[in-house]
Amino acid sequence: MPELISLKCFYYRKGKDPSVLRSLIAPPYDVISEEEKQNLKNKNPNNICHVILPESYEGAGRKLEEMIENSTLISNKNRCICIYGIEYLRPDTEEKITRYGFVGLLKLAEIFPAVDGIVPHEMTFKKFTEDRLNIIEKTDANFSPIFTIYNGNGSAIKIFKKYVEKEPFLKTLDREGFTHKIWMVSNEEDIKEFQNIIKNHPVIIADGHHRYITCLRHSRNGGCKYIMALFIDFNDPGLIIYTSHRQIHKLPVKNLKEFRNRVNTSFTITENIKSFQDLRNLMEINKGNHVYGCYFKNKYFFLKLKKEINIEDYILGNHSKEWKNLSLPILHEILLKNCLNVRHEDISFIKDGEEGLEKVDKGIIDALFIVNPTTLEEIQRITQLGEIMPQKSTYFYPKPLSGLIIHRHTDSIE
Repeated sequence: MPELISLKCFYYRKGKDPSVLRSLIAPPYDVISEEEKQNLKNKNPNNICHVILPESYEGAGRKLEEMIENSTLISNKNRCICIYGIEYLRPDTEEKITRYGFVGLLKLAEIFPAVDGIVPHEMTFKKFTEDRLNIIEKTDANFSPIFTIYNGNGSAIKIFKKYVEKEPFLKTLDREGFTHKIWMVSNEEDIKEFQNIIKNHPVIIADGHHRYITCLRHSRNGGCKYIMALFIDFNDPGLIIYTSHRQIHKLPVKNLKEFRNRVNTSFTITENIKSFQDLRNLMEINKGNHVYGCYFKNKYFFLKLKKEINIEDYILGNHSKEWKNLSLPILHEILLKNCLNVRHEDISFIKDGEEGLEKVDKGIIDALFIVNPTTLEEIQRITQLGEIMPQKSTYFYPKPLSGLIIHRHTDSIE
């Protein structure tokens, strides 16, 4: 089963001031645009982007060493588990939500196939793992925790309650104005409670597969044995999953009539939908029924797989029936490939549906296909079968920051 140990984390010495800390931290490396990267680097010469998105990999190592040597980064004296709280507004409802998790060091284990209770839910891509491997080889550090989930039935809440009403050790705002807070837990009994929670529950990697794989590769070559990880309970109401909608750059359909004729072979079509919000409402009402939205030629369509369609006639291969009945394989194999003859290379992903609609209106893409979010139950069911979710199934929200707490791999710590 998974093994959790406490850590001695580095943090910014001037980070006790929330406004200063805001100029030093960054979002996760993989959601930072080129423009934002430059803005963050210009904001502060010690912003963590100088290390996680460096001009050169050697420069990343030198910058980290420099910040430790001149005490820009300092380490807490005692080993601890960190409670990580985020206060945010849910984008679709503006509801104020607080989510708590805890951060420690997760012992690395093989995940393809999964052993020791650490389960992946997405595949990794070599070009991204090579980049992160270069970073960890030059820095030997984790700059943000990977995001993991477990089904603990709220077992950590009693520990959280001891700390979260107190003043946090670190506090700052992210680019969206969400509040991130850190509390240090050094009490041995509380640390053991956190360790027992992880020991007794399989852990699913929700976000951070590329960083996990690179740490594992580094470990095989004599490097780190653990990775910094954030653990969130399935049952936390603040755990939200979004998904990536599908942008179609070239839809091989001449007009609306041809679109209807092709799609109607496998899907029922509802039109006369006035707005994106009306379409989303329809999809929410019908979630779990293999439904999709589409915006094409200034019209909204609500599409639902016909009951008589035998999914396994279209989705071949060795995947389980449960995997084949997920919405995304049906979207890609039946709707996009079989009905509309869309090429794989003409599909890309976007998280913001409204932005996708604008791109259709501007002629940047031909069409946008909207999908309902993957559920935690689906992730749990598929991973328990030893399978991997389809590409771009999930976007866990919100994500932990880079640079808020940092773990440096050393023999004295691990």
